[in-house]
Amino acid sequence: MTGHHTFARQYPALRSAALGMLVVFALALGGCASIEQQKTIDASPASEPRPLRSARTGPAEALDLRADDLLMQAVGLIGTPYRFGGTTPQQGFDCSGFTSFVFREAVGVELPRTANDQFKQAGMPVSKQDLAAGDLVFFRQGRGRIDHVGIYVGEGRFVHSPSRGGRVRIDALAAPHWTRIFQGARRPLALSRSMP
Repeated sequence: MTGHHTFARQYPALRSAALGMLVVFALALGGCASIEQQKTIDASPASEPRPLRSARTGPAEALDLRADDLLMQAVGLIGTPYRFGGTTPQQGFDCSGFTSFVFREAVGVELPRTANDQFKQAGMPVSKQDLAAGDLVFFRQGRGRIDHVGIYVGEGRFVHSPSRGGRVRIDALAAPHWTRIFQGARRPLALSRSMP
């Protein structure tokens, strides 16, 4: 038996530490070598990201973050009491007062005042399977006109001001009540896609 094998068997912790030091040393050498390479890269301001080039992707498109702004505004109002005719957090909201307030405050889009008018006029129709965050979802609770609206937040959920005695909350579209009375969806953000 040689002394090398005996050392490795008797002091495994030292062997692991030595291997770890070798790895760190190799990484350090690699890091030093790459510093010179990094100096030759054309630096551009950090605030101007450049699109990654790939044969598999199309041209770069600017991100539309308005849906994020909408959701932040809407979720921030959770717990606000329902009030028929209400259009502000101080008054409370009815369903269309809530959606009108959120779109106006978050992205500057003016919606018609009633749920029925929003259903007829607020952007292009969207199928249920194509819903995206920021779309309006509509319901008919009675036999007449569209009488309820909420804002789709993603993952099968929407935020809305439900009814007398309720508060702004998030519900699942798949719940039996909402599935039964669902009437359609529209995308108001598509109206102003070219807006900054």
